[in-house]
Amino acid sequence: MKINMKQTLEEAAKQGAEGYNIVGQVIYKSGFKAGAKWEKEQAIEILSSVLENWVHGGDADCIIAEFEERLND
Repeated sequence: MKINMKQTLEEAAKQGAEGYNIVGQVIYKSGFKAGAKWEKEQAIEILSSVLENWVHGGDADCIIAEFEERLND
């Protein structure tokens, strides 16, 4: 399944659930949305910890680079 970053969560869940029966679609959508929520919370937590420990005066590119590095851990 290819996800477009401009898709809404609902659209992406619906696209992924295609081909399942109605029960499968409900289960898939629920799991997809829960996973997306968890990923969002993790990203916010990581960014918060990067910013919390950041020395004032750093530029945005350095902050973003460290954030990306921590996301990959």
